Amino acid sequence: MTESLVLTRFKKSLSTYEDNAPIQKQMAKNLVSMIDKNKIYNSILEIGCGSGFLTKECTSKLKYVKYTANDIIPDCEKYILKYDNKIKFICGDFQTLNLQEEYDLIISNAVFQWFKSPDEILNKLSRHLSKNGTIAITSFGEKNFYELKEIFNVGIKYPEFKNFVKEDIAEIEFKTLKELLTHIKLTGVNAIKNYPLTKGKLKEFENKYIEKYGKIKLTYNPIYIIIDN
Repeated sequence: MTESLVLTRFKKSLSTYEDNAPIQKQMAKNLVSMIDKNKIYNSILEIGCGSGFLTKECTSKLKYVKYTANDIIPDCEKYILKYDNKIKFICGDFQTLNLQEEYDLIISNAVFQWFKSPDEILNKLSRHLSKNGTIAITSFGEKNFYELKEIFNVGIKYPEFKNFVKEDIAEIEFKTLKELLTHIKLTGVNAIKNYPLTKGKLKEFENKYIEKYGKIKLTYNPIYIIIDN
């Protein structure tokens, strides 16, 4: 999926994301639960803040002096400022941003799967992590959305993280295949948007789904990475 396509789809789904992304919301809560809450973070950097799932968790549960949030979509700023109007928002593709300072905590939820070279981004983050600082991120493992790959033969290649500290499997069940596809669309990760789905094709794929899995479902495979300096 190209960067411009990712931007377009997430921009369209920004207003519907919060009500249709329960897994990502839980991931944000889980990630913050793994972080030291007794520490006062002088400077926090959040990558890919989106509509503010992670921002809400961080600003309400962590102690900090400065908070910087980044996203490629300009409209995200108005979503996150409601949690702390002193947040510094930086709009842009993080892969090309030139960071100028060090951070005690660099945190990100469900974003790294979109980067071309996640390992290079982690190296970049390490160079801007203060002494005794922490990198805390979530992404998705290879089992994520595996049903779409098997039924439609489409999907993205998820990065391989060897040193993750936790891995989950979560399923969401739907009444129909159309309902499942709508869920994907409303969360901005519509990997089969351009797939020709006539009414007949939709029924055909739904029958395949039920035959193969016994129900209409979608699997999420969250992974959690914590790196201490």
